[in-house]
Amino acid sequence: MPAIVDFTELLRTDDVHLGFAASSVIEAIPLLLRPALQRRIHDGNVVEQIIDAAVKREEDTSTRCGALWLPHARSAAISEFVLALGANPAGVITGHPEPRIMFAFASPDGRREQHLQLLAALAKLSQNERIVEKISGASSAEHVMEMLNA
Repeated sequence: MPAIVDFTELLRTDDVHLGFAASSVIEAIPLLLRPALQRRIHDGNVVEQIIDAAVKREEDTSTRCGALWLPHARSAAISEFVLALGANPAGVITGHPEPRIMFAFASPDGRREQHLQLLAALAKLSQNERIVEKISGASSAEHVMEMLNA
């Protein structure tokens, strides 16, 4: 039985961006995902391939889930999940009040079941308006981490 993926263990404070805003989800993906990938992957080509895959995925089908946006990609070039969060009480897409949170992530190709578990956990989070409001209005990355772990 594959291990269960807990998104609170995947997210690092360095990868939490408060007051985050972009003009579109396509612009937001590299802004969120590139720094997180670069901290873990030292091959720039792999980083760009993953970002391109996430952008293509979003162009094919929207990953919006209520108060969250969940752009993602799978890659055979990574062995661990990479997760980044952007939050803004005014909305992560400039001029749009929703969604207020974006989780961008990459998952290893061979861990499909855990990839789906992560999507399900994040989708469940989107249904909790109280936590969405608290995260989007948080004052620090550490505060976000505390709320997610509570």
